[in-house]
Amino acid sequence: MSEDTKTEKATVYEVGYHIVPTVSPENLPKEVEAIKAILGKVGATIISEEGPKMIPLAYEMLKVVGPKRDYFETAYFGWVKFEAEPKAAVELKKALDVSEKVLRFIIVKTVRENTMHGHKFVKDGTSVSRHTASTDKKVESVKPEATAEELDKSIDKLVIE
Repeated sequence: MSEDTKTEKATVYEVGYHIVPTVSPENLPKEVEAIKAILGKVGATIISEEGPKMIPLAYEMLKVVGPKRDYFETAYFGWVKFEAEPKAAVELKKALDVSEKVLRFIIVKTVRENTMHGHKFVKDGTSVSRHTASTDKKVESVKPEATAEELDKSIDKLVIE
């Protein structure tokens, strides 16, 4: 196969983005469509998405546009999961870097499957749903027992001399 006809293997990515809160709720869909248009332009296939919602930020973020410096404590957060060749992710990054409406973004490789649902285990052994935060049932913890001598031997194996 020649270099000209060789194609890169498509990869699944997810872009998480913060849109500046100065965008009005009426214009928010337009900004999301601009991000999806970039994906379409670079040949990406959208798998799933969640529209942006206003959230408080963990810390104040700075956005510089020309000579103007704005600080934000809230932003609209949304994400899009897509499949594309690696060069498409690079093109998306370039476009989002220069966007005046995108405060911050991250592009990560991921899997096609939905990984949002599941349970989180807390200290007391109960299973808590991420979405409802309700206790489901007690989970028994299994602790392997080891003697002090076995522990000492395993630690000695780890020590680099």
